[in-house]
Amino acid sequence: MRYMITIYSNPAAEAALAAGDLDLQATHGAIIEDLIASKEFVDTNELDLENVTVIGHYNGKPVTTRGPFTEGTEYIGGYYIVDVASHERAVEIAGRFAEVKYSPIEVRRMLHTAEDN
Repeated sequence: MRYMITIYSNPAAEAALAAGDLDLQATHGAIIEDLIASKEFVDTNELDLENVTVIGHYNGKPVTTRGPFTEGTEYIGGYYIVDVASHERAVEIAGRFAEVKYSPIEVRRMLHTAEDN
């Protein structure tokens, strides 16, 4: 089963990163190595925070604004896609991220893949 693990960020997480309280490179490097070795790795990426457009629909017309913020202070900072045997395994992987101390990590099963088409 494929899962998307979404890593959120917020001002507290950004402050911890700036203060050196989060060692993201080491943590993510180790996670990626383990996932590749176990053949559970599919994809991962950090998302750009500078060039973001949010598209909404107001008064019957599409409207764009600069993002990444929509309603709150949390935003998606990156993601992993893993192919694992169970939801519990995906949650176990997500629990290893250093960011979990400061911001939510969301785990969702992907309902469709490119192989479905």
